[in-house]
Amino acid sequence: MLGTAQWGHAYGATNVVGRLSDAEIASIAALAHEAGVTDVDTARAYGDAEQRLKPFASQFSVTTKISGAGDVSGHVLDSIANLGLDSVTAVLVHDWDELDSDRQTESALALSQLIDRGAVSRAGVSVCAVAGLEAAADVFDAANVPLRAVQVPANVLDRRFDESVVLADLAAAGSHVVARSAFLQGILLSLGGGRADHRDVARFRESLDGQTSPLEACLGHVRALPWATHVVVGATSTWEWSEILTAWESCTPALLDASLGSSDLDLIDPRRW
Repeated sequence: MLGTAQWGHAYGATNVVGRLSDAEIASIAALAHEAGVTDVDTARAYGDAEQRLKPFASQFSVTTKISGAGDVSGHVLDSIANLGLDSVTAVLVHDWDELDSDRQTESALALSQLIDRGAVSRAGVSVCAVAGLEAAADVFDAANVPLRAVQVPANVLDRRFDESVVLADLAAAGSHVVARSAFLQGILLSLGGGRADHRDVARFRESLDGQTSPLEACLGHVRALPWATHVVVGATSTWEWSEILTAWESCTPALLDASLGSSDLDLIDPRRW
């Protein structure tokens, strides 16, 4: 999946480009379409990313994310209008982990009504922690709303979801299970500086021993996750996006050793940065 966080603001711990230009966005979208990338991920929280996706949205299957803290139906319909579409493939509650149980249930029910109206095909959540995923499975089940799309962080350092039975069951049932943060906002691809100097990041670089690039190792790892049906990645330039697409095709799907996992939440959870 093509991620669009950089389209609306200067997303990414290693992003030195900032918010992408119109020309760069058009080039990235064209290259994605040419390469056969069929899905794109966006969100209301990504500045004006939805509006900037509008000229290309009809070429892709669009997943967007909204807040469950307010008018869920209104947020979704506004997003669909911003995208210039009649409907979207999936809508995820972006702040699921921060909602109380009542708001979680209300959000699930609101998305179910939008599915009935034909505005949304799949309803789901974006979570940061295992507890949030488990709560989503319980809440959606209790509300009798199919949990048909989820997004979770996963990379060589963040191994919290590696053996998730919930994700495996969802994928087996046909849900979209999306792995995000494959590069930990670029930190895993950096040669050093800031969080890239963390001992756990350095250990990952040392483990490669020059046999494979960090980019191929990161992509090969998430490609091998048994429950991942999609992987969302963003880029700050057409060149970077081209490199990602090439590495995706050439990398060997293989989970990296579990010993490389980090227990430092201050590193692997961007909410703590």
